[in-house]
Amino acid sequence: MALESCEGGELFDQITRKGRLSEDEARFYAAEVVDALEYIHSLGLIHRDIKPENLLLTSEGHIKVADFGSVKPMQDSRITVLPNAAASDDKACTFVGTAAYVPPEVLNSSPATFGNDLWALGCTLYQMLSGTSPFKDASEWLIFQRIIARDIRFPDYFSEEARDVIDQLLDSNPIRRPGAGPDGYAALKLHPFFKGVDWKNIRQETPPKLALEAGGHSPDHQDSSWNPQDGSANGNPGATSSDGTAHITRIASIDSFDSKWQQFLEPGESVIMISMVKKIQKLTSKKVQLILTNKPKLIYVDPSKLIVKGNMIWSDNPNDLTVQVTSPSNFKICTPKKVLLFEDAKQRAHHWKKAIEALQNR
Repeated sequence: MALESCEGGELFDQITRKGRLSEDEARFYAAEVVDALEYIHSLGLIHRDIKPENLLLTSEGHIKVADFGSVKPMQDSRITVLPNAAASDDKACTFVGTAAYVPPEVLNSSPATFGNDLWALGCTLYQMLSGTSPFKDASEWLIFQRIIARDIRFPDYFSEEARDVIDQLLDSNPIRRPGAGPDGYAALKLHPFFKGVDWKNIRQETPPKLALEAGGHSPDHQDSSWNPQDGSANGNPGATSSDGTAHITRIASIDSFDSKWQQFLEPGESVIMISMVKKIQKLTSKKVQLILTNKPKLIYVDPSKLIVKGNMIWSDNPNDLTVQVTSPSNFKICTPKKVLLFEDAKQRAHHWKKAIEALQNR
């Protein structure tokens, strides 16, 4: 299936400009993704990385699915996939795709199925409508915990039909997801959310124009009162998103975990947050690798000499260990004996605070 010229760019970028899509807009684009997935699955292929960044818009405004680097053929696939395009990834505790869209069965090392793509479709539709992933959190580890617990909170403005179709697509059992069961894609296409969609002629329909609403807000201020953590919506003016933004953005995840940091972990210990930050002192600053693990352990490492420069004594008591955010980039880690100031160039100060506090409240 050849891709057309996609001068319209990523759907991700278009949504980011607007903040979130209307239900009519989301319905159209989700329907085109359903149409594409039905075709891909009919060939015996599992995409395994469905997300807004991999949905391209043609110059006419129609959806094209991109990035087949993670594709996996089923045994009865009608397509031959080159070995380097379907590298073995079936080892225990490994997965392909993007953390926020990975279904629970993959985290449990179950074999890939068509249901994997349908879970990701549910996450993508949620993101189209709300401006954020349903399982967004401060680290991959925390994201995975929410996925396994199926911790989903719907904004108040979601229609009953939107909630229901997403809820079904995010069923913990992949066989129960509409499109994966014995009724095939007919079960999904007949859902009330897609009422009015002309499935036979959808590619000939006029796509919606993704433009800011008249008098609308810029993405940085769109729905600033929606907090995916507590399920609140615009009715709670005191609620804000955990990272200060509510428009669609790439998931805040741990940096690529280079194997050289493994030496600082004990057997069975895993990383929750890791980032190259600046440790700020009165007259100088120095780059260090800040690492938070599930032990819990909080250390910073000299990245050139690969030695631990500091080990902050962990405490579940916020009086003995607290994080103060002074700006999106700067935060203080305070203990009774010292206060350390860090600067995260990726502006994840709030993520560090949330990850540490989540461990204290575990």
